[in-house]
Amino acid sequence: MEKKKLVIDAAVVDASAVTQEYLNSYESIAINATALLVSKRSKELLSRCNAKINVSHVIDIPEDSEIMIQNGTFEITEGTKMAKPTFLLVNGHLNIGNNAQEALKTFSGFIVNGLISYPSDLSNSLPPMNINGTIDAYPSDAIRLKNKLIVDKAFIIRAKDAKYYVKSKVVIADENLDIPVLINKGTSFITKKAFIAENLIESAVKLFEDDTEIILIPAGYKYVAEENLNDMMVKKYGNKLYVDGDLIITSEGENALNKLTGIIVNGTVMVLEKLADRLMDLDIEYEELKIIKGNIIKDSGMLQLSSKSLSRYKDGVTVIDCGMVKLDPDISDQEIEEKLQFIGCGMISCTPEQKLAVELVSEDVGIVKGNITDATKYTDFESEDSYLYDENTQVINSTYYKM
Repeated sequence: MEKKKLVIDAAVVDASAVTQEYLNSYESIAINATALLVSKRSKELLSRCNAKINVSHVIDIPEDSEIMIQNGTFEITEGTKMAKPTFLLVNGHLNIGNNAQEALKTFSGFIVNGLISYPSDLSNSLPPMNINGTIDAYPSDAIRLKNKLIVDKAFIIRAKDAKYYVKSKVVIADENLDIPVLINKGTSFITKKAFIAENLIESAVKLFEDDTEIILIPAGYKYVAEENLNDMMVKKYGNKLYVDGDLIITSEGENALNKLTGIIVNGTVMVLEKLADRLMDLDIEYEELKIIKGNIIKDSGMLQLSSKSLSRYKDGVTVIDCGMVKLDPDISDQEIEEKLQFIGCGMISCTPEQKLAVELVSEDVGIVKGNITDATKYTDFESEDSYLYDENTQVINSTYYKM
């Protein structure tokens, strides 16, 4: 029986326990990955076989390491001690607590696709790691809270004579808060940004260090962190909104838009074309304005679109901040130009014939690959089953793949 060629496209490929029999079962092997995990033995085997390796990082781990994969948030505390050396892959947030030195010794390494945060005094205790995202080393003498803190009456009552570390922002938006109580307790904040109601600014600014960016919420405006304009938002906050972040206005927000008198957006406004004129009639401030097509698909890791799925959306679809998008060949160039829009996506796979149309409706997209042909056998992105580009090539697409 003729041997197949193997192509592996993955974020992480674990070859630490690969065998000679596995490698011999393929005519050739191509590995495309962000990280390749190898042991001393497997590195030697790979060097002798017909393997083409295209990776950003090769990471040596003990052959008997356990591989632990965590999606979302994972925390290592002083009690998180592994029974055997463990290599940890986190897609999300890895939080390392105080006094975790002994627990860290049981990990052989980390890959973090997202955020890793730890007290600064643990810097020398960390195992080898590859971070695709952000490192947040915070002061060891501070109390770490979540990335964002909205100060309310309950926080003021419980606050201590201490420094609180809040990675992104502190919001003091309630004009009725008794800020002098916090000042008298000795409370202070270490953070990047502080959003403060206008009538509290003189007292509240004393809670922050000099390098904190202070952002004023004008009197009469209500702080909002939600991004989709709708009737409930206006009912809850009123007709003058201070939006922290991006704001999306689709057909569902048309009635709410008609009720607004003023809006400040600390980010990008994405508005349906037919509502743009109404928006500009308001007392409005924003950082950037984008005209979008009707329906939003946002923050999907893997997305597949077909002509049938597009037919459900009369006003078209705007795809925002999605990791991987695949277009079926049945979507015509005209449909792409009239009904699709891509903003901030990582990679779009399409046919060579579709590629130009995709590029015309794309903004801030990493890669547009015209690599889909009629010979491709499709599977849903959600499946980790391989698909074949031709009869003799097996292609595996996965976030993590163990050889």
